[in-house]
Amino acid sequence: MREHKIWRQTAVLTCANAITRGAGFVLRVVLSRMLGAQAMGVMTLSHSAHMLFITPVTAGLPLAVSRITARHADARALRAGRSLALRASAVLIPLWLLLAPLMAYALGDLRVLPSLWVFTPCLAVLGLSAVYNGFCYGLGRAWPPALSEMLEQALRFLLAAGLLLTLPQASVAWRAAMPGVATSIAEAAGLVLILSLLRRETASPPDADYAALRRELWRLSLPLCGMRLLSTALRALSGAMIPRRLVISGLTLAQATAQLGMFQGMVMPVLMAPGIFTGALAMVGAPAVARVEGAAQRRLAVRLLSSALICGLGGMAAVRIGANILATWVYNEPELAGMFILSAPLTLLFAVQHAVNALLSGLGEQRQALMPALAGSLLTLALLHRWTALPGARIAGAIRAMQLGQSATLLSTLGLLALALRQSKTPD
Repeated sequence: MREHKIWRQTAVLTCANAITRGAGFVLRVVLSRMLGAQAMGVMTLSHSAHMLFITPVTAGLPLAVSRITARHADARALRAGRSLALRASAVLIPLWLLLAPLMAYALGDLRVLPSLWVFTPCLAVLGLSAVYNGFCYGLGRAWPPALSEMLEQALRFLLAAGLLLTLPQASVAWRAAMPGVATSIAEAAGLVLILSLLRRETASPPDADYAALRRELWRLSLPLCGMRLLSTALRALSGAMIPRRLVISGLTLAQATAQLGMFQGMVMPVLMAPGIFTGALAMVGAPAVARVEGAAQRRLAVRLLSSALICGLGGMAAVRIGANILATWVYNEPELAGMFILSAPLTLLFAVQHAVNALLSGLGEQRQALMPALAGSLLTLALLHRWTALPGARIAGAIRAMQLGQSATLLSTLGLLALALRQSKTPD
């Protein structure tokens, strides 16, 4: 009965993710055609900085809230998580505004500055949304976050397309910032919707020790937050490094920025498409694994991993087979076909790593996964720095560096997961 509920929730989230990711993919294609490769590259650079700053309030907090909510079945974790998210946002927002010019300089393109500014409201909104989503998953209710995300994606699509059509003569910098404006408004609307859906379910015990709960949430979320910060920092650093190393290889700055825009703005969203399923599986699976022990825990972990593996293999095959269709028919960029074929194994690596991270979180072993994540990130950066500057490798060198670094991280964390499952106790 418990596993039936897990798969039902996963199915709900997968359907919602399919709709939202599908709309997001269409938006990405529309943007790539309306913006052009250079503006797409500027938007991609700014996105890497956005992800770095929102990670402290969105990475580990929803899983931590869902785990405690699953244990207590009330709103005490919601209250504590909401307080924690607001406190973190109160620190991050002024820091973001102060550091935005320095980040633009560090990214090597001052045109990203408008995109950084317009994203500011999202820091608080996304933190609160993450807490409410985790609360819903902990209660076993997947549909409020699903409805919220569908609304967000629909508004994002309509607003971004509307702004780009209304202001066709805007500069590259401001055209790249328009999707950020749309995102801020859409995320706020999604938060309002989920607040209205949960207004009757947020009462918590009056004697709850919220200070202790905040400490526990921080302890549970910190390791996963650290892992996500590493991966996000890697993406930000690689986003800043790739154009510079490509220039060293012989390309112009415009060509290098376009290459970055094509890879991270067009290829990467396709590679991460299995996240439609594995993301849902991770959010539902982590609290489910926390509820059981022993043999039941191991059986559930094997089923979750097997599902992620099948999804990743299917995604990898689809990317390789459909590379030419994606490049020529969807993006109208024939040179993308080679990138898709070369990058296809990343689809499998991302899908399985998603499930492994969720299982480690459910088992309370997030902290042990920090070192493998750090080692994999450092390996990726070292190889990327070396191979991307080679005239015979260029963007292909960056792709191979990511594959090797991600493979090293996955193998290490799989070992940690196997050890943790072996040590789990069977209930008497």
